[in-house]
Amino acid sequence: MADELLNNMLDMDDEDRKIVLEDEETGESIECILDDTFQFNGKDYVVLLRPVDEPDYDYEAIIMESIDKDGEFMLQTIPEEQEEIICDYYDKLCEE
Repeated sequence: MADELLNNMLDMDDEDRKIVLEDEETGESIECILDDTFQFNGKDYVVLLRPVDEPDYDYEAIIMESIDKDGEFMLQTIPEEQEEIICDYYDKLCEE
């Protein structure tokens, strides 16, 4: 179900693909745009773009795991020890 929702969102314009993340530690809200989805080792991931105020680029990419928790779509951070492996895999997908 989450896959279908995410795939449908990718067909929408940027405004409709906005997702607001809340930092559980600080309570800060972070507005992102859903940019892509992919699977790796049987798990679903989303690529979010977070606007940044940098002279060289407009967005920072954030990859999070997409999970279905009791029928509810949730995003969770990737464990630090898996972050590089997953990011490298996504980079290779983008090169294809």
